[in-house]
Parts: sequence; structure tokens; C-alpha cells
Amino acid sequence: MSKERQRNAPVFRLAVVGGGKRCLAIMRLLDSRRLKKLRARIVGVADLNPQAVGFQEARRRGIFTTSDFRRLLDLPDLDLIIELTGKERLLRELAQLKPESVGVIDYTASLLFHDIASVGAELEEKENEISMERSFARALTRAASEGVMVLDMDYRIQRINHAACRWAEMTPENAAGRFCFQVMHRALTPCASPETPCPLRETAATGRSAHGIHEFRDSHGEAHYCDVGTYPLLNQQGQIVQVLEIFRDITHDLSARVEMRAQAIKNDLARLVQEDKLLALGKLVASVAHEINNPIASILNFSKLMLSCLAEGFPPGEELAQWRRWLKLTVHEAERSRDIVSNLLSFARQQNLEPKRLDLREVIDQIVQLTRHRMEIGRIELKCDLPKEPLEIWGDATQIQQCFTNLVFNALEAMPEGGELFISAGQDADGMVWAQVGDTGKGIAPEVLPHIFEPFFSTKSAVQGVGLGLSMVYGIISEHRGRIEVDSAPNQGARFRIVLPPADQAADPEKVQ
Repeated sequence: MSKERQRNAPVFRLAVVGGGKRCLAIMRLLDSRRLKKLRARIVGVADLNPQAVGFQEARRRGIFTTSDFRRLLDLPDLDLIIELTGKERLLRELAQLKPESVGVIDYTASLLFHDIASVGAELEEKENEISMERSFARALTRAASEGVMVLDMDYRIQRINHAACRWAEMTPENAAGRFCFQVMHRALTPCASPETPCPLRETAATGRSAHGIHEFRDSHGEAHYCDVGTYPLLNQQGQIVQVLEIFRDITHDLSARVEMRAQAIKNDLARLVQEDKLLALGKLVASVAHEINNPIASILNFSKLMLSCLAEGFPPGEELAQWRRWLKLTVHEAERSRDIVSNLLSFARQQNLEPKRLDLREVIDQIVQLTRHRMEIGRIELKCDLPKEPLEIWGDATQIQQCFTNLVFNALEAMPEGGELFISAGQDADGMVWAQVGDTGKGIAPEVLPHIFEPFFSTKSAVQGVGLGLSMVYGIISEHRGRIEVDSAPNQGARFRIVLPPADQAADPEKVQ
């Protein structure tokens, strides 16, 4: 019935015998307008008890009330009398006295009428709710800027919005009814790999929402990364019948976060390298101080000797040759002290990470000069085999220097009673530059060997370090697109071999496998 016809339809006039709670419930049901197709109004209420709640409410509303039910029959245009007392005598008397145009409903029928009316109203409300939910779901899928799909439990698309269609490069009509993995991933089977777990499968198993990061490729082959979330849609029995899937493109956010994280890691690496250098510097200070003290003592003695000679007068010609030897030794010792101090300052200086062309021989030679005195006092014999030609690599000088410093110090500390230190370098047939540091120390236990490159793993005491040395070496060499290998056994020493791409290849990353 149209709204216009409903407005013009006649009002159904009711009278109620019995003004208790049931009468009040009927009045409220008619007031709620839940029975939209029934235009009814109570025009009279009869009850012997003037304090009955329905009777009192009717009186408050201005509805005709009486203690004699017979007077209800005098109401004009009465259509129906509802008898709520359940008294057979009263019902028979009503049936005898009422006009033929007036209907009568007894107590039992009135209960049924009330229940049917209530059920009808509830069904009407449910229909409205379902209609509103469908409209909401339709509006959600159409208006959302993110991709939205409604999937059944067999991965088939029941509804898809325009944002998702743009991703799939399909129309809603072509996408509906297809499998989601066909439309979004152009795949033949559901997502099942550990890298791209299926959130729908997890939601179906747990009954809760699930998330995952999926990689999508468009028709041009360009990769996009999306945050995919699934949410269960339940029926009245609490069973999952469909799943709402929402996915958002996070490619830009992910790239920005990865870039920020990479920069943070580089900054942390630079800080750790500097801290490790300061730790190594502390180990060098004592031995370097002794090494500098010897040439300074020689310079001081030669200077005092020449001053005393000058105090006695200018030396005769036969002594000038001796003076020349003294001056030559003085200059030599001064230059040696200068080189030691220069290397020490260069080692300790904090520099910005700056990849450039390096000669690996020079890096190793500098470290040897700084640690030579410590080798001598530790009764360690150095056997160094470096080629004459340059070994050019591409990298950061500070980081490469720190790698070899750590390896040399580890070798020295592995030989507390003395031994032999082997340092060699070269270039293999493939052009890769390699360098090896070995010792004749106590070696590395088999159960320790797999863990030596793990951060904070160390067999040293707390005063010797925090265990970042070899893990830092591993990280630096990996960042320089190289590799590090170790060969060791108990009481047979250890050999660390570093392999790096040559400068010409490293400058062009595509040449490095």
C-alpha cells in the first residue's frame, strides 16, 4: 500500500474489555507505529477496577472509560471489541448484545493477536535493519578509498568496490564471482607461502580479524605492497559466512620507513665503529707510547751530545762526518715518531662514511705499523706477504681499517704466550681482492665457531669488550658486498679470509654477483 493510500485508509476503531497490563501493552503497540499497515485506535476501555493500569492510561489519554462493558456498544462506528478478562459469561453476553457490524475477539484470540502483531512488528524492524545494513555495506564498498571486497569462504568475490577494481584493472561485473587470488594476484591457487600468508584463511580458522603484507604487481610489472586486513561477517548462529577484506597501498610508506631504518642502521654502524676504534685505541696507547719513547730518547741524546760538543767549540773537520751520522739518525727517529703519531691520529679520527677508491695494501700496512711494537713485546713474529702492485677496492677507509684492526687484535689476544701472525693479500683469477689474517693461537672450539659473527657473542671477559668485533666485521664486509670466511680448529690457530670486489666492479653494483 502506498503512503498516500495509507493516509486515506479509514481508522479501525477498537474497544477493550479489561483494563489491565494486556490493555496497556496493546495501546503501546499501536502507539509505536510498528504496525504500519494497520491504522487502529482504541476508543473505549471498560473495567470494574478503576485502578487498573490500562484503565488509568486510557483515562489519562482522554479515551472513553466505563465500569459497565455494555456502554462500549453505544460507541459510534465501533469495529471490534477485544475481550481480555477470559470470562465465558461476559463473552456470551457480548456476543448477544453487539451489533452485527461489530466483531468480538476473546481472551485466547487476543493473546494470539498480540503475539502476531508483535512478531510482525519485529520482522518489520529486522527487514529495516537488514535493508540499512545492506545499504551501509553497499555505501562502504563504493565510497572507501581503500580496496574493499566481500568474499565468501571459497575465496569468491561477492562484492568489490571501484578502488579494488582499479587495482585489478577490471570492472565490478568482471571481478564478481571470481576468486580473489585470480583477480588480485593473477594466480591459480590461494596465497599459501610464508612470505604472503592468506589473512582470509586465518580469519576462517580463528574467527578473528587478521592482517598480512602482500605484494601486488600491475600490468606493467611494477610491484606494490599492500596491508591486507580481513574481518569476519557472521550470521545469527555466530558462523562466519563471508569475510570483508580491506587492503591499503603502503608502498610509499614502506619505502620511506625502510630508507629511514637503513639510514639509522648506517648511523648506528658508524657509531659502533668509532666506539670499537676507541676500544682498540686504548689497547694501542701503551705499546705506541713505548715505541715513541725510544726514538724520542735517541733524539734527546743526540741533541745533548751535539750541544755539549758545540759548547767546547765548533767541531773539527774529522768530527763533521760523525755529526752528519748523528743528525741523520735524529731526523730518521723524528720521522718515525711523526709517522707513528700520524697513524695513531688517523686511526682515532672520527670521519664521515665516504666510499672511495682504496689501496688495501696501504690499509694493512698502516695497521701493521701501529701494532708492530705490541707484537714485539708479545713475542709474536709477523710474517707479511703483500704484493707490490696496488690492491684497489671501493669502500670506506675507516670501516675497512677497523675490520682488519679487529682481526689483528683478535689474533694477538689468541696468542698470549707468543706465536706467529700471518697477513697476506692478493687478487684471484676472477679479479676479486682478498686478504687473510691467521695466527698460531688456541683456535676456536667447534661449538663456538657457528656463533662468532653473532652480535654480543663473545668468549672474552667483560673488560676486553662487549662482543661486537666480529659481528661488526661481518656487517661491514657484507655492506661492501664482500664475504668473510673462517677456518679454525682447537690448538691449530684461526684464519680469517676477507674477499671484496675490486674497485672497478664495486663502483658498478650490477657487475657484482
